[in-house]
Amino acid sequence: MRPAALAEVARILGANVATGDGATLVRGAATDSRVVREGDLFFALRGRTDGADFAPEAYLRGAVAAVATRPLEVPTLVVGDPLEAMQRLARWALRRDDAPSVVGITGTVGKTTTKDALATVLRYAGRRVSATAGNYNNEIGLPLTVLGADPRTEILVLEMGATHPGDIRHLCAIAPPKVGILTAISPVHLDSFGSLDSLAAAKGELALALPESGTLVSPVAAPEAATGSGRPLRRRITFGAEGADLTASGVEEREEGLRFVARLGDRSIEVSSPVFGTHLVEPLLAALGGGLALGVDLEEGARGVSRLRRTGLRGEVYRLREDIVVYDDSYNASPAAVTAVLRYGAQQAARQDRRLVAVLGGMFELGGTARAYHQEAGKLAEEAGVNLLVCVGDEARWYAEAFSGKTLFYKDAQTAADDLGEWLEARDYVVVKGSRGVGLDALTHKLKKNLTLV
Repeated sequence: MRPAALAEVARILGANVATGDGATLVRGAATDSRVVREGDLFFALRGRTDGADFAPEAYLRGAVAAVATRPLEVPTLVVGDPLEAMQRLARWALRRDDAPSVVGITGTVGKTTTKDALATVLRYAGRRVSATAGNYNNEIGLPLTVLGADPRTEILVLEMGATHPGDIRHLCAIAPPKVGILTAISPVHLDSFGSLDSLAAAKGELALALPESGTLVSPVAAPEAATGSGRPLRRRITFGAEGADLTASGVEEREEGLRFVARLGDRSIEVSSPVFGTHLVEPLLAALGGGLALGVDLEEGARGVSRLRRTGLRGEVYRLREDIVVYDDSYNASPAAVTAVLRYGAQQAARQDRRLVAVLGGMFELGGTARAYHQEAGKLAEEAGVNLLVCVGDEARWYAEAFSGKTLFYKDAQTAADDLGEWLEARDYVVVKGSRGVGLDALTHKLKKNLTLV
């Protein structure tokens, strides 16, 4: 954010200044005392712990003041709700004349790949970009991203997640987007949305939040509800299958990553990107579409995509001893994502003549359809030729109900990590996928530690 005097921030928040020098400049925000930077405002949120208890540590680390519901022993702005105050400050920061333009990205799969790819494309094109880090895509993480952005930022690329109807609308009210990107619609969070139609409408809140002068980038076959139900916009760029504005052909998996030809009307360009998994083609097309919406031509966008580096635990490929190859996509999971990883693993194992091992954690937040979606994935594992299915967590047992091959069951990732190395064989191809709460990163970390190349 652009630096602002503490007194000005207090005015914006309608806060009582309990203590502190009003001339001190606020340069950012934090809710975790361990990551406070010099000049941050520390928002004392209440969760599993009371943030107010950590205000002294935050102050010692360089926070200019705390924002809390009561006066503390450090400089404090007293407000009724620190979270609402943080969101209000982020909203103000994006309404200044010199505020960056906002790109909002939502969807059920592919958000992070699209965000990383678009940020890379824009930086290659010479734009000053700040983007969502990690999983900062909710009502806490998004305002933190806004307030923590470099003051020279021209474009903010923000992931927008949702677990309930109205979540995207709320995030767009904090950070109004000029460009919206919808990556995909597939079953996630059905325990709170109830149906795919309701989920699509919730994701469509992004399109509805765009100004009429805005641009929506979305799959050509996206449900109408997910694209704003006919909302008039200056421009819509579609990607995906034939009939879309942006399409891909000649998709190849190479040792150095993906290669395909992107087409836009009568123009085409070869795209090479050092990422792995043919299911990543559409997120890359979405990023190219985002670039087009922001004035980056197709050729320059393709050059930018070639410089992409994936976020850890998302499509990372590495080799262990005895030539065991691991495709680690363990960050999170949904039915569509598990399907994509199983198909990708089957292709790679067949092409390289390797045994296929699938390590699958449960998929969370699928409501009453959870068992059926796990069984569908288990059936696909059978059809894909999985030789060893490793089920981690309670929900994962449902995979095995539709799988007749060799199966291992583990109650948690740590138990699986302690044992799995004994079951792997030379030249196995291992795919790892599961919901974040299963913690499969602990398993992959242990595999790396115990089975590294020697």
